[in-house]
Amino acid sequence: MSPNESFVMNSIVEKFGGRFTEGEDPPDSYFYLGEKKIAVEVTRLVQQVQNEKGTMISRLAHDQPAMTLSDQLDSQMKHDIPDDKYVFLVLGAPINNIRKTKSELKKEILSQINSGVVKQDLVIEKNRISISVYDGTRETGKKVVSAIANRYSDANLLSNTMNLLSDRITSKLKKCKAKAYDGEYWLALYNDYWVADLESYRLAYSKLNVQHDFNKILIIDSYGQVGCI
Repeated sequence: MSPNESFVMNSIVEKFGGRFTEGEDPPDSYFYLGEKKIAVEVTRLVQQVQNEKGTMISRLAHDQPAMTLSDQLDSQMKHDIPDDKYVFLVLGAPINNIRKTKSELKKEILSQINSGVVKQDLVIEKNRISISVYDGTRETGKKVVSAIANRYSDANLLSNTMNLLSDRITSKLKKCKAKAYDGEYWLALYNDYWVADLESYRLAYSKLNVQHDFNKILIIDSYGQVGCI
């Protein structure tokens, strides 16, 4: 089982009692509660965005290259940035031409540190980037940290949560039907879309017209709190 799947199943056990074992994918796990054997399919709720072709995809697919770029800069520039300073970037996603962008961004960061400029906004390879240099240190020890601004991100929380639920329920229903199981079936959704809480998903679910065979649909947050929608 993946770390997320184990976290979700441990959270369910903490909430309801019982125990769990690994499943055959599908389901991801079997949850034993008294005399019941319950199949549990686990998946993540990650914000969906519409790409340039109009197709809905995971925002993480857009953001990950920018996140990787930030981690690479941190690793490669640890000894170039003074001990009493760190750099904060705002990177647009999806990001263009990562290799050239990284090379130019290194030069700009060093130039900014050497010149004493605190903040600048610039465009590199058609990527809008903000560089800020701060005094002090981070608890993590990182010298380069970033925020990702996705230009395709929709600020409409209800629309986003409805799209998320519809996509995950439909996708997982199709997957689970491929394996015949005549017992109780739960869908456990690990919420990685931090701006939405349980009540947001309950409202979104009430407005959906998605037919499914799951006996329960659970939302599990990053603190391990479990709620049913």
